[in-house]
This record gives sequence, structure tokens and C-alpha cells, in this order.
Amino acid sequence: AGLTLVMALATAMGIRETTGTDSRIKWPNDLVVNGKKVCGILTEMIFKEEGYVVIIGTGINVNTDTFPEEIRETATSLKLELGKELEKENIIVSVMKYFEIFYEQYETTEDFSLLKEAYETLLANKDKSVRVLDPKGAYDGIARGVNDAGNLIVVREDGSKVEIDSGEVSVRGIYGYV
Repeated sequence: AGLTLVMALATAMGIRETTGTDSRIKWPNDLVVNGKKVCGILTEMIFKEEGYVVIIGTGINVNTDTFPEEIRETATSLKLELGKELEKENIIVSVMKYFEIFYEQYETTEDFSLLKEAYETLLANKDKSVRVLDPKGAYDGIARGVNDAGNLIVVREDGSKVEIDSGEVSVRGIYGYV
């Protein structure tokens, strides 16, 4: 699960470096620019005879001109944000450069402790109201950052602290979720 966060951090840094946009991470696997989703990341682990294989899919809206009406209010592209077409290759090279750096740090500790500070700097959820959609029931709280495992730390309205390692967290103010 930590590799999703490593890729999110690498992608946010790569986009920032190549475009100058203020890309932010919506925990755990989306990137937003100006409050709209510009990237989604999915990680899949497959077991093979030789061991586990991890596949990370990263979809960055680079030069998209339009979006379907049902997502137009929540999705954007780097081209729409910057008003110009971009070289995809430059973005990919930058993202992969950061991925190598961050993956090496992640592999060194086998947790998120060395990357936590950099990740939280770009975390759109940090210190924001969130609604956690939990199978046991939705609840509201304030996202306070991530722990060394990359779990989102949420302080509930009653003051209790929850460390979320799965599920969907909706962020107020970014997508307009309640």
C-alpha cells in the first residue's frame, strides 16, 4: 500500500518540477490542481512463482481539452490549468526520477517514515475536514497527516484518533463533498 503513496509523492513533485503547478495529494491516490483531480493512481499486487509483482498505474490528465459533463466540475488537465500544451515525456522523466529517489528511501526503512514530512507538505487533506466512508458507518473529522505506515490520521469530532489504512476518504472543499 505504501507504494501508492510513494508514487503520489513522486508524481506531485514531477508535475510541480515540470509545470510549476501547485499539485497536491488527496490521500491516498489522487492528485489535484486548483481543487480539481488531475491524476489518479492505482496499485495492484500479483503473486507469481518468483514472488510478488507490483503494478502501479498512474493516469495524468496532461493535454486533455474537455471532460464529460458529469466530471467537468471535479476534473481538469495540466493543459487546461496552464493554457498550453505540454510535453508528456518531460513529465514522465521527472516523475520517474522522483520515484527512484523516494522508492530508495521507502525501501531503506520499509515504511513511510523518511517520506512522511515531504508527503504531508503536499497533502491536500492535511488539517481539513474529511468525511470517512467506513463500512461500519461514515463519520467526520480533521485529517492531521499520515503515520509511518502511510495511514491517514483523522481526529474525529469526539476527539478520538483513527488511523485509516483503507477505504475512501472524501475531502470537503476540494471536490465539494459533504
